[in-house]
Amino acid sequence: MIPESLTLVERQLLINQYQILSKEADYNEREMYQRRIEILEKGYTGLYPKVFNALYEEVPISVYDEIESVLAMYKLINESVRSLTVEERELLQLDLLEFEGFDHNNGMYYHMMSYLVDKMGEHSDYRGRELKSHNPSCMIKYNKMLAIFNKIKVAKGSFYTATHLQEFIDSVANMRQEPGDEVVL
Repeated sequence: MIPESLTLVERQLLINQYQILSKEADYNEREMYQRRIEILEKGYTGLYPKVFNALYEEVPISVYDEIESVLAMYKLINESVRSLTVEERELLQLDLLEFEGFDHNNGMYYHMMSYLVDKMGEHSDYRGRELKSHNPSCMIKYNKMLAIFNKIKVAKGSFYTATHLQEFIDSVANMRQEPGDEVVL
């Protein structure tokens, strides 16, 4: 979020930083830094977006925690599906449990997930996979599944049974449009 106001100390610190950067910069960068210095010196708050244009809004820890919860849930679901017999798999509508990625229009989730996978090397199961959901209600689906995940606790090293997986499937299959939901599955 771009600040609407800065203290004199904040402005002076930023001016000092831009003066240092301009010493090593090429002509175009030096001009940019000089403009930023002038904006800060004169306190042109309406032009602060030109000073802070490279910064993104912070991603709240709650978004990170939610992504981690969704991925932990999917890890256990996927391991559980692999442990089922062929007959058990055929009886379940496993396509309803597919990980859809995160809605690109709600960039915080998508960009955080992409960063974790592509830059941090975490959740390698998702490397090279499409992480962008084209379903704006994917978080509704994940939250309904997380409710089941939090209800059904299995011992470490154990897997969900076909009955447990059916509970996840039912939670997704029975989704109804609620106030604020955009899509019905």
